[in-house]
Amino acid sequence: MAEINDKFEFEQDGKTYSLYDLPDGFVIEGRVNLSCKGLTELPDLSKVIVKGDFNCSFNILTSLKGAPQEIGGDFRCAFNKLTSLEGAPQKVVGDFYCNDNRLTSLEGAPQKTGRGFHCNDNLLTTLAGAPKDVNEGFGCQNNQLTTLEGAPQEIGGSFLCSHNKLATLKGAPQKVAGDFSCRENELISLEGAPQEVGGDFYCGSNPNLTSLLVLPKMPENKQIYCDDELKEKYKNDGLLNLVVYYKDVIASAKYQSELSAYKIRQRKKEENKTAQAQFKAGYAAFKKKQSEERE
Repeated sequence: MAEINDKFEFEQDGKTYSLYDLPDGFVIEGRVNLSCKGLTELPDLSKVIVKGDFNCSFNILTSLKGAPQEIGGDFRCAFNKLTSLEGAPQKVVGDFYCNDNRLTSLEGAPQKTGRGFHCNDNLLTTLAGAPKDVNEGFGCQNNQLTTLEGAPQEIGGSFLCSHNKLATLKGAPQKVAGDFSCRENELISLEGAPQEVGGDFYCGSNPNLTSLLVLPKMPENKQIYCDDELKEKYKNDGLLNLVVYYKDVIASAKYQSELSAYKIRQRKKEENKTAQAQFKAGYAAFKKKQSEERE
């Protein structure tokens, strides 16, 4: 562990080093904790490797310029005044925490994290720039998101996008190993939801959501957390379900009826798309023939 003193010095291999005077390629063997130091900018560690965690949370940082580009543990820059992730490390073996800042963009974020990625409690309206490869959880709750476009398409843990302004789940990950939460948004349907969810599904506090179509494929014993109106709609045996299980919802007559109607609508949409494509191709061929005849 690299214990950093008030002079930003640490001991390693019997020697004393300063964070402000490290040679390019220097490897800090332990973790670096710069939290609560009143920092307005980071020491230039952009060509330094940190084998452990790197924590610069609870400062006054407006930029990650100078951050190490390779972290062997977690990277934490939470509770600062960051508006951008430019300068962030591009290799993070552990979790990446940039929550509780003023981020309006994820541009500059690493494209892969060894564990999770947490950008909750910012000012994000889009997930453009987010990592594409996340081995564990992804948290983007408590932002201003109106779209999930840019989200990684496979999550090794839970995906949390609650407390945003989402009217659609288009762009959501298609495979989520843990829970999926889209609570407290402005959803009117679940279209665009993941194809598979390994944990529970949370969709309560979406006032305009009147149907649970189309639910992801889930283990039968997992639960659907929704509002009382939807519980009543898909209830079993005439009783209000206090706990709603996936297996009961998809087996209900109401859900099966809605699903049949939905499949018919989708088939008609596809037929219309095919007909339109054929018409366009035929019209293009006709115009081409006309042009050739005039020549």
